[in-house]
Amino acid sequence: MSDSEPNEVDRGVDESMRMFEKSKVGDAPALEPIKPSRILLVLDGSAQDQAGVAAAGYLRETFNVETLVLDARQSPQGDLTAAVIESVSGARPIQRGDGDSYDMILAALRTHAVDLLIVPCPFGRDFEKVGTDSAGTVIDVLLTRCPRPMLVIRRDDQRLEQCVHQVSVVVGAECDVESKAAAWAFGLSADDATVTLDLVVEKEQYENIKSIVEALSDGATLDPESFSEALTKTHHSIHGAMAKTATKLGRSYHLRPLAGEVAPPNPLQNRDKTLLVLPLEVDDRFGQGFAQDRIRRSPHPVLVVPSHVEREE
Repeated sequence: MSDSEPNEVDRGVDESMRMFEKSKVGDAPALEPIKPSRILLVLDGSAQDQAGVAAAGYLRETFNVETLVLDARQSPQGDLTAAVIESVSGARPIQRGDGDSYDMILAALRTHAVDLLIVPCPFGRDFEKVGTDSAGTVIDVLLTRCPRPMLVIRRDDQRLEQCVHQVSVVVGAECDVESKAAAWAFGLSADDATVTLDLVVEKEQYENIKSIVEALSDGATLDPESFSEALTKTHHSIHGAMAKTATKLGRSYHLRPLAGEVAPPNPLQNRDKTLLVLPLEVDDRFGQGFAQDRIRRSPHPVLVVPSHVEREE
């Protein structure tokens, strides 16, 4: 073997590895931002209604959406929709159904073609009174059954119009709807927005994985930095697509792998105006729990983008 042959072999191996990585990840194209055109605004009589109406008004002004309004209270007293019709151009009420509030909402989604649902949380209770104690039964059911992206409205000082300048796509595990969630994030983001991809592995989950890795091999260690690097590689495709989309649209973009001790603390401590975007595989119980927990602990509006849900006949 000549001196040049090992170099040729090395180059061949290197090229094969590059081709393997490329075939695995691909040249991720820029995403096509998704913008709403027809929305369903749900009212529940709580303090969150005001912020929900403001969100509908902002979407009307920004995207010229058509707004359908549903009073989903089980025992309505008075008319909640009249004020919305007066304040949001192009809004119109729709007929309420029977049953629980979530049944009314799901029936409205089956009857009317909309691409975004706006719903208060906790449903029927003021956020300032319930806080992080519960997201509510209505939200729990919608996380399982809602076939459309759902914008969950929380605290009144976190208005959507203020929050679209800082948009965070929060991923707790690999999910087949990440790209769609990111496309919604860019579609709703303001022209001067900063969009981030937050790869979150919270402390308890990280410690469990760390224990397993170290138990499988003597002397093996797993530190947050190594874990964060692995997270970045795992999500390389969506990271690349979001980076290209941000460049194309003139947005700022950052990737934040957050594992173990550096995972975010209770989001209620965060007073920044932020829109959280959560991709959700509806048949993934871990993903549902992660989304429910993020909503429960968040003061921010939260957009949940689900994978396909079969509609009930």
